[in-house]
Amino acid sequence: MQATDELDRAVDSVVAALTPTIDRDWQAPAGSLDWSCRFTAEHIAHCQLAYAMQLASRAPSHYVRFFSRAIEDSTTAQVLELLEACGRLLSAVVRAAQPTDRGFHPYGMADAEGTAGMGCIELLVHGGDIAAGLGLPFAPPSDVCAWVLARMFPDRQAECASLGSADLDPWAALQWATGRISLPGLPDVGSKWRWHSAPLADH
Repeated sequence: MQATDELDRAVDSVVAALTPTIDRDWQAPAGSLDWSCRFTAEHIAHCQLAYAMQLASRAPSHYVRFFSRAIEDSTTAQVLELLEACGRLLSAVVRAAQPTDRGFHPYGMADAEGTAGMGCIELLVHGGDIAAGLGLPFAPPSDVCAWVLARMFPDRQAECASLGSADLDPWAALQWATGRISLPGLPDVGSKWRWHSAPLADH
């Protein structure tokens, strides 16, 4: 399934980028966020687990009620291990899902593909936030970013194409679609952005 391949590669790219920093202080702000790098990594992990719970439970109108964080005295390496494990768990749940399975999200009832896409967004965008906070370069696979943009932000992808920006770097386009950066010739997205988690055929 392409969606799980993209999710696995998103996990790989974030873990590979952040592993060299596990001996550094992750209390620095994560890019432009008010969160620390450590809290942002825990948020990524929580989202992977939450999306797995939603799809596995097939909750029709609510979030499964649970709480997940790293244990307080966890090292940075252990926080990153949690992030990776939760991403792998989400991938396994997506692989096991039936075509008719849906999980509640306020942006639309997510099928397996949409659930994987949500996981990718959390990984790539917040992975980029952490990298920025730590002064690291971060260049996730372009084809993964292109898939996420097409699946989760079809209107933004069309906007790029209509303005002659179809050849934009996919990572830059994904950052623009999630309000992280400005791009010439395209309107700023701001903080009100949202994805399309329901089946793409329902768009």
